[in-house]
Amino acid sequence: MELIYTNANYKELGILRNPTLDLEIGKYSIASNDFELSLDKDEWDSSFNYGSLFYCEGTEYGGIVKQIKVDTANDKITFKGYTFRGLLEKEYVQPPQNDAYLVLKGSANTCLNAMIDNRFDDLFVVDDLDDTSILVNYQVRDLNLLEACEKVLATGNAKLYIEHKDDGLVHLKAKPIIDMSDTLQYDNNYQLDMVVETAEEQYNHVLALGQGELTERVRINLYKNVLGEWTEDESQAYYRGINRKTYKYDDTSSETRDALLENVMKKIKELETSDSLDIAFDSDNAELFDIVGAKEYITGINFKQPIQQKILKISNDDVNISYGVGNY
Repeated sequence: MELIYTNANYKELGILRNPTLDLEIGKYSIASNDFELSLDKDEWDSSFNYGSLFYCEGTEYGGIVKQIKVDTANDKITFKGYTFRGLLEKEYVQPPQNDAYLVLKGSANTCLNAMIDNRFDDLFVVDDLDDTSILVNYQVRDLNLLEACEKVLATGNAKLYIEHKDDGLVHLKAKPIIDMSDTLQYDNNYQLDMVVETAEEQYNHVLALGQGELTERVRINLYKNVLGEWTEDESQAYYRGINRKTYKYDDTSSETRDALLENVMKKIKELETSDSLDIAFDSDNAELFDIVGAKEYITGINFKQPIQQKILKISNDDVNISYGVGNY
């Protein structure tokens, strides 16, 4: 894998010689979206410095240098900085003046372009603005730019694709999320590192209290029945005695029974938990946010999870690309 480098004005200068690289890209708040790159001092071009770029052409692998460390004892120079995806984390999307939200509705790439909005010294460009195959609908207010991109595209079942091209620019566009769980199915037989956790015991009884005092207070009891559905009929409650787990919901803003019922059902949805999976694996044909499958035999749990992280490591010309789902 060849890593091209530039000076601080993004002028391409050549190929890095014998680099050691640890680079991570992925979902906002999950992946670090940064890199650490080391060179032997005698193989370093001094034009590659603070503000320089490096990249593997035709991929997302690359970034901008923001920190330099010199180790004179070992004649090593280490460069740290943000990946191209990481640069998006350094900006926020604000609504237009006098508007509560930035409303993003329509073509996904047009909406991406509205958020990028000539940031990053025109280093970033959004492609396929005429493509209407992916439609989104989301309102943004004071949201991290990378998180905003992810949330907006999620409404169209799409992912953010990033690629550095030979025109010297970083190209962005929306691409459909691909479910690869039928072709990428992992289990214990692969001797992978898995962390599987079954869900915490769910609440099966909810006491909801609305507005009012003492006997006048709006009150609703909800119980889970044998089908896992909620009912107000306690005779249909499936969980009793030692197996009952109650949640108390206070909502003094709910003046009526209907309002309280509507709000408590929203709260119940928030409280529901599910089994979780953290796993790392190797692959050469999956992209961030595509969906892969996995099975853990002890718990018998099956999963379909999106790829959250992608990690590139280069050392002594050995290249390793690994992927992670969950919080691995």
